[in-house]
Amino acid sequence: MFKKGYFIIIIFLIIIIIPLLVIKGFFYHKETPIIIKVYNYKTDKIVPMELDKYLKGVVAAEMPAAYHVEALKAQSVASRTYTLKKLPAFGGNGCNQPGADISTDYHYDQAWYSEKEMKDKWGFLSYFYYWARISRAVEETSGEVAVYDNRLIDSVYHSNSGGRTEDAGVVWGKTLPYLCSVDSPYDKNHGKNYKHVKEIPLERINEIMGININTEGNNIEKELYVLKYSNTGRVLTIQFGKKTFSGEEVRKKLKLPSTKFELDIEGQNIIFTVVGNGHGVGMSQDGADGFAKEGYNYKQILKYYYRGVDIVGIDKIKK
Repeated sequence: MFKKGYFIIIIFLIIIIIPLLVIKGFFYHKETPIIIKVYNYKTDKIVPMELDKYLKGVVAAEMPAAYHVEALKAQSVASRTYTLKKLPAFGGNGCNQPGADISTDYHYDQAWYSEKEMKDKWGFLSYFYYWARISRAVEETSGEVAVYDNRLIDSVYHSNSGGRTEDAGVVWGKTLPYLCSVDSPYDKNHGKNYKHVKEIPLERINEIMGININTEGNNIEKELYVLKYSNTGRVLTIQFGKKTFSGEEVRKKLKLPSTKFELDIEGQNIIFTVVGNGHGVGMSQDGADGFAKEGYNYKQILKYYYRGVDIVGIDKIKK
């Protein structure tokens, strides 16, 4: 009796289970993962990585891991799209580092954390909790990208728009239909990124900007003033002494959080009241977290900040 039952089990495995596993893929074949060559500027090494493994380090570095998981998913898709658009295989220009596809230097590409950096940032125990959230966000959106007319978009993003994102044409001089200005109502809920006050001595501004405003005079406001604002309140051009600068030049040189600022003069000090954090184009990360907490899913968030896009699999991309 026992031998007969054993024989039936063997036959069942041979006839039913094993073919099923082969069809489903357990001898099965997985899709070939996309391997990218990542230049880690901190170690000065180029490291091959699977795309989604790289993206987990990007999401960890670019967005607070405590944000709503739907916001983390939106970030995952935005970062995957940004990465693929850089690759020569998808029509991109690659990395400025010879032999690499992309860099971990956020000045040029996206920031990226190693496992050690995550543990240093979050602590050993919190690491496992946050890593699980980020892994879920990347894995549950695996293979998904944002496209416009079936082509990868420039999926740029920033910390906080200050209440309204900016049109790409205003910031970079190139208008793109999906990177237009939209309201971002939940930015104000993130006070750390929403409003900043920075006081800089005029003498220091002279030094940094290469100008010579008379620090002894009483008419500083006649030499330091905004010439033009964008429709969203960002500084486009500003007069410093006898020189004119773009708002972006001032933001970078004076290390201001954004170009959405106002000036006040108090004696020999200039008070910058700054709203928002980052260039203001594309997805506001704080705004994404706010929308997620209100019940929006990651696709709705992405389609809100990138107008007219579709979220599709990588195989649907026009190269």
